[in-house]
This record gives sequence, C-alpha cells and structure tokens, in this order.
Amino acid sequence: MSGGHILIVDDDTANIRALASVLEDRHEVRFATSGRRALELASADPPELVLLDVMMPGLDGYAVCRLLKTDPATADVPVIFITSLSSPEEEAFGLETGAVDYVTKPFSPAIVRARVATHLSLRRANRSLKDENEHLEALVRERTRKLAQAQREKMAALRQMVAGVAHEINTPIGVALGSASHLGDRVAAMTERLAANQLRRAELERFLASAGELAALLSGTIARAGEIVRCFKGVAADHGGLRQTIALRPFLEQVTESLRPQWEPLGHRMAVDCPADLRMVSNPAILSAILEQLVRNALEHAFPAGRHGLVTVGAVASGPDTVLLSVADDGAGIAEGTAGRILEPFFTTRRGTGSVGLGLNIVDNLASDRLGGSFTIASRSGGGTLATLHLPARTPPDL
Repeated sequence: MSGGHILIVDDDTANIRALASVLEDRHEVRFATSGRRALELASADPPELVLLDVMMPGLDGYAVCRLLKTDPATADVPVIFITSLSSPEEEAFGLETGAVDYVTKPFSPAIVRARVATHLSLRRANRSLKDENEHLEALVRERTRKLAQAQREKMAALRQMVAGVAHEINTPIGVALGSASHLGDRVAAMTERLAANQLRRAELERFLASAGELAALLSGTIARAGEIVRCFKGVAADHGGLRQTIALRPFLEQVTESLRPQWEPLGHRMAVDCPADLRMVSNPAILSAILEQLVRNALEHAFPAGRHGLVTVGAVASGPDTVLLSVADDGAGIAEGTAGRILEPFFTTRRGTGSVGLGLNIVDNLASDRLGGSFTIASRSGGGTLATLHLPARTPPDL
C-alpha cells in the first residue's frame, strides 16, 4: 500500500518525534501541538488519518475528535487515539466519540505501523466503494433520464400515429358516408317515382349507372380504410416465433420465391446475393415480415409503369457480431426532398394510388425494437434505392 497523509496531534513534541520516526519513512507526516491547530490543519487540507493524544490543554483529544466528525470535510477521516489512558472505560469512551482505534503509551512501533496500515487500507477501500456507488448512482440517474426521455418520445410518436390514423381513416369514411347518403337519397327518389308510375327508362338507366359508380367508390374507400387498419395493426403486431439459427441464403431464397406472384406478373426480376455459409440467430417471422415489406415497397415505388427492373435481396457479415441485410433495386431512387421523411408514419408520395405510408415506419420499428438493430434507406449512387438492416448476428434474448 502506498504511503498516507497523516496528522499527528500531541502537546508533547517528544511524542510527536517518536511517532514521526516510526511513520515518516512510509508516510507523509504533519503535526500539531494543540487541538485548535489540529482542526485548522485538518480543515485546510484533510489528512487520510489522524493520530490524536487525549490529554492536551485547551481542546482535549475527545473534543477534537468530535469536531472532526461534525465537519463534512473530515467526517470520514479515521482517528486513532494514542494516549497513556489505558482503562477500558477510557478506551470505550474514546471509541464512542468516533475514533476507530485506541493505542496506549508506551506504544509498540510495530503495532502503530500495523494499525495505521489497516485503517488507511480500510479508509481507501471505503472511499473507493463510495466513489463506485456515486458513479453507479450517476449511471442510474442518467439511465433513468434517458428512459424517461425515450418514454416521452414514444408517447409523442404514439400520439402522432393515432392522430395520423384518425386523419387517414376519416377521409375514406367521410367519402363512404357521403356516397351512401347520396345513394340513399337517389334510391328514395326513384322509389317515389316508381310508386307514382312516373319512372322512365332513361331515368332508370341513369340511376343504375350512377349507383354503379357510387358502389365502386364505396368499395374503394372501404378497402382503403381496411388497408390503413391492416398497416396500423402491423405496427403493434406480435409476429410471434422464437429465436432460431437461420441459414440466410435458403431463407432469402424462400422469401423471394413466396413473393413471386407479386413481382413476376409485372415483368420484374429478383436475385439473392448471400454467402452460402452465412448464419444468424434471430426471429425468422420478423425477418420475413421486414423483407417482404421492403420488397413490396420497391415494387410499388421504384419502377414507373411499364418499366421492368431488378430487385436484389442480400446479406453479408459485417464483423463477428453484425449482419447486414439489404434490399436493393435499380429503379428511380428516392425523390429529391423526401429522403428525410420517408420513415415518418403516413408519409407517402403515392397517396393517390392508395399507399398508406406506414410500411417503412413498421420496418424501422421492428428492426430497432424487436431485433435490436437499425434501418437505413437511401438512393444508390449508380441509380435505384438501397434499404439496409444493421442487425446483431445474435438477436438479444430479451427482445
């Protein structure tokens, strides 16, 4: 153990010299010949340990010890009484005032060295433990703050999501209600004319044509509301399944094959780019849901009508602990000015074609919350779009 900073307090300089000769080869030693001076030195520069005589004029050792223990700067400094008072009652009283040990005069140099070494070691261990506790408490406070912030952000995102759902569903519901009301009025009017034998063939034909248009509008708007609900359920859906070891190449081939009815009739092609021996431990149901959504997103947004393209699903190891899954296309890329918003819920550039704008937001949430990774999507320098999942090779078991 390295030397300590020790304060010797005694009104007898001979005792001070004797103690100093025992300790000064290993420790930094200071001294005071009165209780008042000892308190001044300890307050200005707290020692690591105090060797304190009891019988001193003015403030005796007991009073000095009590005052040291009431000062926050010196409260944890160990005090060892070194005194000629040797009765058990005196020793007990000294310990009650706050001292950690009691050595009687004439003292043994070996005993003094041993007691000093023991209490310096204990104090340093206690200080280290205290510092570690304070560090852990600071970490807990910071972690609590971050969790509270994350909770506030999640609640804000939830409010935004709910508001978006309400807005998106209100539109088709409003159209459907208006269409149904108009159709009901037309039916009532036609019923009255029929009852009065005033209905003409031309009016009936116009009514039937109008009713057909309204029925188609009703069907389309209700289908859109249903699609919004389906996508919204996908945000919070428990995709089930357990972590498994996944051979990625056959897994990706299976995913692309299951999507053949969606890409083949449009004239597109799909490819898999993955090492044959690459594996990861993850939730296959969630991975499949993510990849299917990314492929559908590419088919919907990457290629203008009539243009055929290539969509490549790939995987590669990125160090020993990370796997990169990707879906790339050679299409039009991300429209300028939209890159910063495409992960927002309900943001879409294809609203007129029925796009809800939740697909990529679902992917982003699943990648982070359920797989412990992250998701990025950006235009490729050579054209097209690259969506990348940065995932742990072994999904944490607590997700």
